[in-house]
Amino acid sequence: MILFCEYVVQEEHREHFLQWAEARPELWRNVEFAENTAQPGVFVEIRRTATGAEAAEIEKERREGRSWQEMTQWVKGGRDGLRIWTFRQRAVPKGNV
Repeated sequence: MILFCEYVVQEEHREHFLQWAEARPELWRNVEFAENTAQPGVFVEIRRTATGAEAAEIEKERREGRSWQEMTQWVKGGRDGLRIWTFRQRAVPKGNV
């Protein structure tokens, strides 16, 4: 399973957010953290999980726990601006290629 979090950090808060994130490496363990090259301030976090239950637990913690609440002050739309999806990996469809 892949847990995908996406949010926008407003331009005026981007540098402060990045400093905050860098000072908290424990929040980013086992996370692929990326920023959109065409749209600075659009961030994604990718987390891989073994089960749907583990993904649901991480999503709940991501929305409600730790110091994540602190970062919502910089996210466009606050808590509602945090979008989280869980994906199940699938085999690539075979076709007539």
